[in-house]
Amino acid sequence: MAEFKPVDAAAFEQAARRGRQASSTPRATSARFDRRTQKVVIKLNTGIEFAFDPRLAAGLNDASPDDLVGVTVEGMGSTLHFPRLDADFTVSRLLEGFLGPLDWTRREARALASRENGKRGGRPKREAAATS
Repeated sequence: MAEFKPVDAAAFEQAARRGRQASSTPRATSARFDRRTQKVVIKLNTGIEFAFDPRLAAGLNDASPDDLVGVTVEGMGSTLHFPRLDADFTVSRLLEGFLGPLDWTRREARALASRENGKRGGRPKREAAATS
């Protein structure tokens, strides 16, 4: 049986920070293959729904419709898994591939650092260069 380890306040805050950062990044809430339109349809936690033609995605271009049925969302919504193909695609890479470069993680990390600095009184003042 696993040993229970109590969580201290610092570890709890670090986990909460990771959770806030993860929730601010677009994540898939559902995915399916639509046989009528021949597209993979993905719903995001942002309320956006998008679809793409699997023939345009490397690794799915030769897949049959039967191979695409059964797509699942994994990894807290960050990954799509196609079980019949044993293929995984990250949602952020799919979005980048079809919409252009989107750097949510770096933008969110900067915003988080800025908020933390704000809690401490803002950006530290620069010391004047010492002259000899």
